[in-house]
Amino acid sequence: MTRLKKSRKKLISFLIDILYFLLGGALYSVSVNCFTSRSNILNGGFTGLATVLNFLTGAPIGTVIFLLNVPLFFLSFKKLGAKFVIRTALATFIMSALIDLGTVLPVYKNDLLLSALFGGALSGAGLGIVFIRNATTGGTDIIAKLIQLKSPHISMGRTILLFDLVIVILGGIVYRNAESMLYAAVVIFLSSQTIDYIIYGVNRGTMITVITEKGETVRNIIINELHRGVTVLKGHGGYTDGEKDVIICACYDNQTSKFIKKIKSADEKAFFIVTQSKQILGEGFRNI
Repeated sequence: MTRLKKSRKKLISFLIDILYFLLGGALYSVSVNCFTSRSNILNGGFTGLATVLNFLTGAPIGTVIFLLNVPLFFLSFKKLGAKFVIRTALATFIMSALIDLGTVLPVYKNDLLLSALFGGALSGAGLGIVFIRNATTGGTDIIAKLIQLKSPHISMGRTILLFDLVIVILGGIVYRNAESMLYAAVVIFLSSQTIDYIIYGVNRGTMITVITEKGETVRNIIINELHRGVTVLKGHGGYTDGEKDVIICACYDNQTSKFIKKIKSADEKAFFIVTQSKQILGEGFRNI
């Protein structure tokens, strides 16, 4: 019975993966076919390279993306793990197929800036949906991971950014249009922001550190009125040479203003440090 339940759970999880990959691939396909590729605007990574090759040779963008990724799948199979590579290969295949099937979609060409904005937002949404299921669409993500394994001091973000920069410059040379590079930069930036919002947006929050002489009062307000947990540390003021409480609390973004007002009403001299957090995990927030 236990094995049957596990098998069902795995099957359901696999079907959910497929649905996410289809939705993410469909959004990405709309981005490429309706807004970017036919307006000579590049997406980042292998999609940008495939778009350039499509412009030069007419080769299908989706097919080129998948073929470029095949060697990476073999290279990363042992180093990144079979499960990751298989999921990534499946997501990449679905996305590539949908890009080629999406060539029948209508093309928007009225305003290049709008093309870049919608193209970037849709591509970011599509990739973010795939990333949620612990997969990627290959390309520079895999290259960056492999490079980091050999050179841990090189960040993945810098590797991906460098690759995108090379592709954008290549596109400007091929299209012989400096504006295409600027619009490509808009697409890449907006795509990265949308990915972050898709992945972290639901769990985005604020960490507030309060330094106060009325620690007990502030603690009670946070727990009883704001209904959030706190961590209290003992501190010593370097300037005032007095004992203080350092209270750390995490809350959602929309609670920050109320949080500060409530504490200010109890201690006008309270000192606040407010830090934006991409994710907050644990009791009271998303479960780990």
